Amino acid sequence: MRITRRPLLRTLRRPQAPLARRLPLAELHARAALHRLRPLAVMLALMALATLALLAFTPDEHPSKLAGLTRLNRVMQPVSAQASTGEVTVELENDTFIHPTEAANLAEFFDELSLYLPYEYMQEQKLDLTAPPPAKLRLPRVAVARISERQSLLPEVEYRTIPTQGEARVEVLKPGTPGEREVFATYFYLAGELVGERIRVEPLQSGTPRVIAIYETAPEGYIPTFEEIMRARKLTSREWKPPTRYAKKLTMEATAYEPGPTSNGRWASGYTACGYEAGYGVVAVDPGVIPLNTRLYIEGYGYAIAGDTGGAIKGNIIDLGFETVEECYEFGRRDVVVYVLD
Repeated sequence: MRITRRPLLRTLRRPQAPLARRLPLAELHARAALHRLRPLAVMLALMALATLALLAFTPDEHPSKLAGLTRLNRVMQPVSAQASTGEVTVELENDTFIHPTEAANLAEFFDELSLYLPYEYMQEQKLDLTAPPPAKLRLPRVAVARISERQSLLPEVEYRTIPTQGEARVEVLKPGTPGEREVFATYFYLAGELVGERIRVEPLQSGTPRVIAIYETAPEGYIPTFEEIMRARKLTSREWKPPTRYAKKLTMEATAYEPGPTSNGRWASGYTACGYEAGYGVVAVDPGVIPLNTRLYIEGYGYAIAGDTGGAIKGNIIDLGFETVEECYEFGRRDVVVYVLD
């Protein structure tokens, strides 16, 4: 519901939410993070193996002495008294963890861990890759290092080609906001040699795109299309002269609104009755006077689409969309000339 200058409420209908945007460079960024983190992982693994060699004990004999090492980078579930069905307790030189699994055999289990051990090692440890994974799996001389890193993602860039009767130019319409994610890297080492690596990316915050407008000079007498008006949203009267071709010309009383709760009440959705994003370039009309989805030109405002209705918008009243409350108060209430183009 929206209040136009606080007289009445009008109904807004939220359209279906758009599909979530995917990160097209996620794999590339993750791989880059993996290579940046690998030297630190190697150092941690070698430190753990060197400490174990100096102490000369096994995890089963001195679990308390290993606690300090495992706290360095443990991120998996701590060991419980007994693993449940579908879980394998993996004992390494510097860590013990429980890994939930759906593997039918040991080969599939190693694939889940992204662990690729040499054939000679598996022969030495008598590991049967065709057998079901055991409830407890001990891998001597294998160490693990886990590192996580938070990354800031640059905003994606969106280009819009917009016609203008003014000067051709390039402008930034929206600066965009960066996103954030966390990259988890796991490395397995056998006697200091890398035998497995795995990365996992967890999105933390979605960014907004950086919108760059490319203004191209339109020919004399050109009238923007419906799509161009909706894409640009601000084809203002400062750049566009009144059209010379139109269906009819009306003098109407204009008010102003913005997408937020000041104009729309506490349940403001940000969308109009036609499903458009509310704001500059979308105006509310009485459908009995101006049909919805009609292209309009309003003197002192610019091009717009009749894309909303309201309880207070009756007869010869038109409600113009703006971005902020300050812009609405600055515009106030005034008579305007409206060119109906369709």
